[in-house]
Amino acid sequence: MQTLSILPGWSYGGGWMMPILQIHDLEPQRTAVVDPLLVLLMLGERATRASWQVAGVARYDGALLIVGDEAAEQLENLARSSDRFSGALLSDLLNRVAQVIWGESVAYENGQDKPWVIVRAIDSSWCEVETDEMGIVDRVREIFVDVRLVP
Repeated sequence: MQTLSILPGWSYGGGWMMPILQIHDLEPQRTAVVDPLLVLLMLGERATRASWQVAGVARYDGALLIVGDEAAEQLENLARSSDRFSGALLSDLLNRVAQVIWGESVAYENGQDKPWVIVRAIDSSWCEVETDEMGIVDRVREIFVDVRLVP
């Protein structure tokens, strides 16, 4: 696992903050920005094997808004419970919702406490990927066109 070693401005208070990539691409034949499901698919089998938590977006007052019937309700219930669940279930639920307008999905591996990736939907305006793994950063930049590093 390769991690980012030098990104000016990312170290703070003796700790490490994972860089955030904003994806502003529009989905083909749509006016909506890239959906978190597409990011999850880009992450591949590793995302499916991971344990996930969903929540509102903390820096936006815990905003959580998912459009869709039963699957949206299940995701909202999982967010309220703070339980971890499989990437396969997350993929299934994201595949069945109409849209994630606000939300955060956090992935953990092998019972770890530190996430390896965080995926956020921000007001249907962009999708974020937060990680300190250079392979994921490279993959995001390879797959998507309009990718911005948050300063």
